[in-house]
Amino acid sequence: MITFIKNLSPFTVTITLLIILVVIMLAPLDALLLHVIEDEFRLRYVGLAIRMSLLFLLGYKAIRVFNIKTVSGLSKQYHWRFKYLNLIPVYLIILGILSVYPINFSAINPFNLLLLLVATLMVGFAEEYLFRGVLQSVYLKKYVQKKNGILISIFFSALAFGSFHLLNLTKDYQTGEILVQVVYAFFIGFFFGALLLKTNKLIPIAITHGLIDFFFLLATLPGLKTEEIEATEEISLAPIFLCLPLFIIGLLIYKKLDKTDVIEKIKSENTQN
Repeated sequence: MITFIKNLSPFTVTITLLIILVVIMLAPLDALLLHVIEDEFRLRYVGLAIRMSLLFLLGYKAIRVFNIKTVSGLSKQYHWRFKYLNLIPVYLIILGILSVYPINFSAINPFNLLLLLVATLMVGFAEEYLFRGVLQSVYLKKYVQKKNGILISIFFSALAFGSFHLLNLTKDYQTGEILVQVVYAFFIGFFFGALLLKTNKLIPIAITHGLIDFFFLLATLPGLKTEEIEATEEISLAPIFLCLPLFIIGLLIYKKLDKTDVIEKIKSENTQN
């Protein structure tokens, strides 16, 4: 069975993974939690934390099954390089803080704040392990030897990450808003994909991803919501322009990648297998 899974094409793995994601994300978990959690905010983020925990475990297991620990950035064999590059997305965190500035801490329930942090960190770890750790690495093992194979791998894993946000069409969001999410998620995913191959480490990226989500979702905390935020229905292209620099920087990082280094990582895993 494991041999069969390892021999699946990257595109089959992508489709299978997206189907699993949809099933888990649409599972009626909230209906079960509603019996013990009445608060709407806590219901939402407890459910999110549980779902993302399951997806994180799935990603962790898949990395082991596909034998891609090194190229996915989880091996101790390669040290964390170019650490400063992980600071580039900090401007998004700052913007998230400014969106609720000045913060009235007295209006925040500490448990809700902690729950939001845990849930968003789990989102970061689940999505990075699955899309960068698993998908990108599976594509690399298949296409790294081909011309533009690394670009193909980063591109398709980022595309899958962006497409995953189409799942929000099942919620009370405008179609245009979802399409904006798909585009800027693709930009972020491309940057993280290139960053992973340049820095050798997945966990710092997962933490950064989670913190970006956390600070941008601060405005959803009960007590911090404003009438302006709740009443806003216009579709904004601002997120696309805010994340476009990450895509451009991701392309620049990709241009500086050492293909032989990536090939060596994959060869070392094939030897260990």
